[in-house]
Amino acid sequence: MALAWAHVSFMEELLCPICLELFSDPVILRCGHNFCRACVQRYWQQQALGPRCPECREVTCQGPLRSNQVVQAMSEEARSQAGLYCQQHSLRLKLFCNTDRQLMCVHCRDSLAHREHQASPVREAAQVYKEQMQVKIASIRNQVAAFTGFIHTEQDKASEVKKGSEALRSHMKEQFFQMHRFLQEREDSLIRELAEHENSVLELIRENLRKAEEGRQTLDAQLKGLTEQQAQDDDIEFLKDVRLPGETSTPLPLGLFKGPLQYKVWKEMKDFISPVPASLTLDPGSAHQKLVVSEDLTHVWLMDTPRLLQASTAEMFNPCVNILAAQGFTSGRHYWEVEVGNKTAWDLGLARESVQRKGMITLSPIDGYYTIWLRNGNEYKALEWPAVPLTLGTRPRKVGVYLDFEGGQVSFYNADDMSHLYTFRDTFTERVFPYFSPYLNSCPGNAEGLRLFSLKL
Repeated sequence: MALAWAHVSFMEELLCPICLELFSDPVILRCGHNFCRACVQRYWQQQALGPRCPECREVTCQGPLRSNQVVQAMSEEARSQAGLYCQQHSLRLKLFCNTDRQLMCVHCRDSLAHREHQASPVREAAQVYKEQMQVKIASIRNQVAAFTGFIHTEQDKASEVKKGSEALRSHMKEQFFQMHRFLQEREDSLIRELAEHENSVLELIRENLRKAEEGRQTLDAQLKGLTEQQAQDDDIEFLKDVRLPGETSTPLPLGLFKGPLQYKVWKEMKDFISPVPASLTLDPGSAHQKLVVSEDLTHVWLMDTPRLLQASTAEMFNPCVNILAAQGFTSGRHYWEVEVGNKTAWDLGLARESVQRKGMITLSPIDGYYTIWLRNGNEYKALEWPAVPLTLGTRPRKVGVYLDFEGGQVSFYNADDMSHLYTFRDTFTERVFPYFSPYLNSCPGNAEGLRLFSLKL
């Protein structure tokens, strides 16, 4: 009997956890657990959560299952051993009772239980109901696990939103704090300057009052002497030595403190604003052969014929009518504006230095471009992958572009009212350049070019 028990213990390691029979065509999952190939495939078909290990619930790949040749050989060897299978039913012998240590197959056990307990239809129905309940419980547990995972994911998202909001709140407070501090310092400076003018004028007035008082006292003394003796005609000459002090000049420089004060202070803020609107120029070396750049390198438009005596180079765009700015950025925050006027089609944005310049170009962050465009006069899109249609309240005549290199941000604005149009987020690891395209003249009303707008504060 001890030998039989040892066989049973060994046999337990060769049982499929699903069908509880010796492995048939066993496969091993990534987590290390083994199952019959048919059993695990049938199990996955009944589950809604995809391929998971029936024992540890670890997610596994749904590709071809890997056979376990070692377990297969051991299972076949176990089947060939005498005394481990029922001679009547050809089923594996199991130890169902720890009391008498009797080995029997499932059919023998059920037959014995039928004889001993005379199982009734009610008992069989209860067993069926129990199995159905177990299936339902397993399904509900899977759904609970799915909801739990979803809740955790949404909680993580909420946490990230709060962190991002707090960072933006701190950024805005810092920006306005700097402006408030600048205005406060300028106000304090003007108040001190006004106080200095006030003290200067008051000191002059006090000096005049002192001199006037001295003159009056002198005259009073001389007048008293005249009343005591008859004055001679020549005695009146003493009055020539008494003079009134000069009148005080204009009390305060009114134009200094009561002029266009707000405009004056606003112009003084140009050294404080960051980023200062960049004064960009265009790079003719990158321009398509049909693009013409003005002498001051701020205006570009499309001609119907290529520029004469201009050979194509590796830096030139072709056949796309594009051009880059001469200035590139590898760090910092930058802002520039482009006049688009009444054009019906254009492209604007940012391009990595290594972007493709020859052949047909796809404008997307995957290809190194962060751009928006206009087509047909009123169709605006942010060229993500896929593109995102934009709904604009008003048609911009100037478009502003903001770059935060370290922050991985490229934002677009209607520069007429600074309303936000769209923002790209990415990580920049190489030099980037402002990108422009006036698009084709074949579009009705699109002959006008693009012009870099130099903002003078």
